[in-house]
Amino acid sequence: MVQHILVAHDLSAEADLALRRAAQLARQAGARLSLVHALDEGASHASAEEYLRGCLRDYGLREVDPRIRQGRPVDEILAQTTGLQADLLVLGAHHRQSAQGFAGTTLERVLLRCPAAVLLAFSPNLAPYQRAVAALDFSGSASRALRCACSLLPATGVLHALNVHEIAEIHGADEDGLRLQRELFDQLIEDLVGDQPELRDRLTHAVRQGERSNCLDATIAEQRPQLLALGGHSRGELSSALLGSLVRQVLERPPCDLLIAP
Repeated sequence: MVQHILVAHDLSAEADLALRRAAQLARQAGARLSLVHALDEGASHASAEEYLRGCLRDYGLREVDPRIRQGRPVDEILAQTTGLQADLLVLGAHHRQSAQGFAGTTLERVLLRCPAAVLLAFSPNLAPYQRAVAALDFSGSASRALRCACSLLPATGVLHALNVHEIAEIHGADEDGLRLQRELFDQLIEDLVGDQPELRDRLTHAVRQGERSNCLDATIAEQRPQLLALGGHSRGELSSALLGSLVRQVLERPPCDLLIAP
């Protein structure tokens, strides 16, 4: 259950969208909401506060006091996430315009070190999520991503868990390997449902065989989710992912809002 949502706002229109999504989720979950802004050197504290209070007023969040801090954005975002014990950090999509991609960006550094799940809000459609996909392997972080995604869905929302039995497609089918993978994945799903019984009537799952990106693309085309959940794995694995694997690929061309759990 998400209890405290923190929005990192950089005074951009994309961050406004993230704030609106966070407000929708906070109301849906009955969660507390906080807002942090890292003030650029030489920027006006008064101007930033006026802008943020205007956004909060417009979105029906008058009770929220913006936290405006002087310092590096990464350090301030992480310090507030830890200090407030937020369990969900919401960011906007402004990083997509970065000419350097993701290596060395605020987003990459936040994902590497953030103790909370991170929601990247891309979609201008701010209706409650009704369909989510979780790319689920056998790691703890992937299971945490699935559980967090479930907590962001309303009671009518449905969640599909995808597991990939990865092979090079030019090698053809591996029926024995696929059969074993399905048995293991079925057991994982049963364990998750046993820990979280409310998942039983809302969760579907499937194992696909092939290359990861192709399997994920096919599932997204079929399920048409508004939210895609991914596990960050270990810090080292996440760094590798952001430098060239499936996670970076999805981040660079997001099909919908993204949730990444540590």
